[in-house]
Amino acid sequence: MDLTQTTTYRSGIALAAAHRSITRVVSDYLLQYELTAMQWFIIGYVYDHSEEGLRLTDLTNVLHTTLPYTTTTINLLESKGIVLKKGHSTDNRTKLVSINPTFHDTIHKIESGLRKELREKLYKTDNISKKELETYITVLHKIAGAPYTKK
Repeated sequence: MDLTQTTTYRSGIALAAAHRSITRVVSDYLLQYELTAMQWFIIGYVYDHSEEGLRLTDLTNVLHTTLPYTTTTINLLESKGIVLKKGHSTDNRTKLVSINPTFHDTIHKIESGLRKELREKLYKTDNISKKELETYITVLHKIAGAPYTKK
């Protein structure tokens, strides 16, 4: 099959189905931690930047969402003891958010378990190779305008 000749609607259907499949596995796994997928994405992104803290406006821009949504989600995560908010050293109006150090081990546990769950429920079932998965993730990052960097 020549993939360059695939219609846009067939690609769209495949994209939607892939999104639903991945979202279902992620959401089902995160239920045991009482987290949504978006909360997990926020936790992970903040964790990657938690040494210096992250401004809510920067987080909002990365998520392509609204400041009220981000603020509400951060407040919920703060009430669960997952994130900490503090004032900016030079701008009292700005709040910086970071991950509560007591939650770091849980982040590693979730990441490890979720990777395993995705491998077992999607990648092995669909015979997706490591190279194919890496290509998929790289392309996602390019489409989103955020270059993929291995951590």
